[in-house]
Amino acid sequence: MPAKSPNQLTLNQYQAVASGIPKYCPNAIFTVAGQTFTATQAVAFVESVLNAVSAVSTAKTAWADARLAEAKAIAQDGAAVKAIRENIALMFSNNTTTLAVFDITPKKARAPLSIAARAKATAKAKATRLARGTTSKKQKATVSGNVVGVDITPVVGVTTTSSASPTPPAVKLPSTAAPAPAAPADQAPSTPAQHP
Repeated sequence: MPAKSPNQLTLNQYQAVASGIPKYCPNAIFTVAGQTFTATQAVAFVESVLNAVSAVSTAKTAWADARLAEAKAIAQDGAAVKAIRENIALMFSNNTTTLAVFDITPKKARAPLSIAARAKATAKAKATRLARGTTSKKQKATVSGNVVGVDITPVVGVTTTSSASPTPPAVKLPSTAAPAPAAPADQAPSTPAQHP
């Protein structure tokens, strides 16, 4: 398809030239590219180009309309036609001549893998599962965390007092393991009495 020239006129511009010559310059003689045209000949010449351009424009519009109609038909009915074709392929799966009439290529029977190829595929799948850490449901069910206990440490926030509403004092929660009481400073620690 030839590219559009940057100097090419539009359809409206061709129509304007063809309709303007008889009205504004009916007695003019045009000499262009070594050819001489009277006003009537110039109008006929411009109209021949106009008809060619108009035919292309009409064809482009028709093509665009046809593409839209095709897309709509495929969207609405394409899946149904494909299903019908698949049913025909199943009906005549053993008759290659009939399938050829419908332009259906018969499916090849799947060849079983050789023992070596099957062993290689199995080993590769096993290695892939191991590398990815993929496990079965049963293996996943056996995995659980090992939590012995939980220590909760209370966090006391900083309190601010305002004159509008008094804030109750912060309460310190007792910890789960109480520390041993400290001995007073003026008393010596007692030692257990020894029995003979």
